[in-house]
Amino acid sequence: MIKKDAIRFELIMDAGNGAQKAGDILIKSFAQSGHFVYIEPIIPAEISPPKRTPHSMSGVIIRVSSSPLSNIGSTTDIMLVEHEILLERRLKDHDYEAGATVLLDMGFQKRAKDAYADVLAHAEECGLKVIGFDIYEEANDLIKELNGNGKNMYYLGLLTYLFEGDPDELKALIQETFKKIPKEKLDKNLAIFDCAYQHAVELNLETSYIKKAKAEDDNILLDGNTALSMGIIDAGIKLFSGYPITPASTIMHTLAKTFPAYGGVLHQAEDEISAIGVVLGSYFSGVPAITATSGPGLSLKQEFIGLSSVSEVPCIVVDVQRGGPSTGLPTRTEQTDLFAAAFGSHGDNAKIVLSIANVKDAFYVPHIARYLAEKLRVPVIILSDYMTSVSYRVLTKLPLVQLNDVEDLDDFVLERFRLKRLPAEIEMVKDNQASPGELDQMRRVTGLNTDQSGFVEYTSESNARAHKIRNEKINLVRKSLLEPERFGDEEGDVLVVAWGSCRGALNESISLAKQEGLRVGGMHLKMVYPLPLMLGEIFKKYKKVVTVEIAYADEFKPTPLATLLRSETLQDVGCAIAQATGRPLKPRDVLAKIKELTLAVEV
Repeated sequence: MIKKDAIRFELIMDAGNGAQKAGDILIKSFAQSGHFVYIEPIIPAEISPPKRTPHSMSGVIIRVSSSPLSNIGSTTDIMLVEHEILLERRLKDHDYEAGATVLLDMGFQKRAKDAYADVLAHAEECGLKVIGFDIYEEANDLIKELNGNGKNMYYLGLLTYLFEGDPDELKALIQETFKKIPKEKLDKNLAIFDCAYQHAVELNLETSYIKKAKAEDDNILLDGNTALSMGIIDAGIKLFSGYPITPASTIMHTLAKTFPAYGGVLHQAEDEISAIGVVLGSYFSGVPAITATSGPGLSLKQEFIGLSSVSEVPCIVVDVQRGGPSTGLPTRTEQTDLFAAAFGSHGDNAKIVLSIANVKDAFYVPHIARYLAEKLRVPVIILSDYMTSVSYRVLTKLPLVQLNDVEDLDDFVLERFRLKRLPAEIEMVKDNQASPGELDQMRRVTGLNTDQSGFVEYTSESNARAHKIRNEKINLVRKSLLEPERFGDEEGDVLVVAWGSCRGALNESISLAKQEGLRVGGMHLKMVYPLPLMLGEIFKKYKKVVTVEIAYADEFKPTPLATLLRSETLQDVGCAIAQATGRPLKPRDVLAKIKELTLAVEV
């Protein structure tokens, strides 16, 4: 038995064979036993890709620890892989270090002898320890009776033994997960699990014991999109209108089950444009509303976002970012919608862009978005991303706000997003902001320029006034922003700036750098537009300022955040890591770049 504080492992199977479901059961078991977890699902974008092909790779990467986790980590310790093609595909990602263990199902070896030999040789060259196994005949017979299903339960049995899980606890979770399937099928799945657990005992596999934290009764296991859905309810938002799009769809799925019980209305629109149109119509009538989409949907919503700004009808848009452009990488992560969110609509369009770093942020971001949208009567865009949307976290139950009037928003929510409370009175372009039905308060809503009374007006003076007031609202936020979250040294050789889900990898890498005596600091932004006024003064305290982003850059083209920071501070901001791989940042990569930069500034 190997005792560890943390471990990262993978279950890799063909799409449709249940790797995600097995992973969900495992993380629930880890959470119940007092562990902290972080996951990265591997999901192909294609529907039912051909099995036994590289395109069919599906699965889950799980990091487990005795202490809270903020990222997926850098390298994998153990892989369990269904067949040789998937192992060969996974080796190309270089997510391992020499000495990692691979459990490889040898069931297809007879039909692919040479391919197995090749991948075993490749794994050996990489310094990996491969343990081949064949599924027991008894379990194979049951899998055949289930029309090829159930192999994930076999792998779950092996992993349960490997991590010294309680088989009875896992079987209870299997029964809960598959409670709707016929008892005969469920019993066969449980028998497959039992067979695999016994197989692992006989294989005498070296087990790993991950130290446990104290399991708290008020701990919950939550992923980003579920947390955001629950936050929408707690923020007092009463209407959600959306159109299905990966990876935002599960927000709508979750709300469909829960929203009506809290007085909410869910509307599945015929397209992205009508969804945001419904949100504006709802807010015009005085009912707080929100929509959620991903990059392609954000592009379609831009004209209505402009209407929100000019008509001073609030709207809230969630953009769960994925790889782009166009259809791009629907099931991979990226941070390249920043410019589309901040500057996407035509004309001088005033809006606010928030980002979230983790599951806890996802719960509270609807509150701050509603506060800003209603106080300023502007569009507010929330930037999440694929990794945050699907990553589970073990959290202590979050304090509820139960927001009704935005003026009553709790201070701790404002502080979480580094914002001071806005003034009670804020100037608008139009004096009359009444909701329909108020006596003697007729209000015109138009995309045309208007004067103070709301009448359409084309004079230079009225147009300049409208631009000034819209931008003053954004400047009011800029002046109200507190210093962003900081890690490490307050001054030194290198400052690394990040936003969104990169926070975890940044924090861990800065901690490692400090342990090595490096003079380095980190900064994480949650409000990404507008930016706080004091950034320039902070940047002057470091010899080099760089960003780390999941976005493309080269010698001629900086990343979105680096471009924005250069524009706002008029200082040189480099792109330390500009990673457009669809995968989350690795702390080891950030640390390596910090070391490289530190050496460069010392020369």
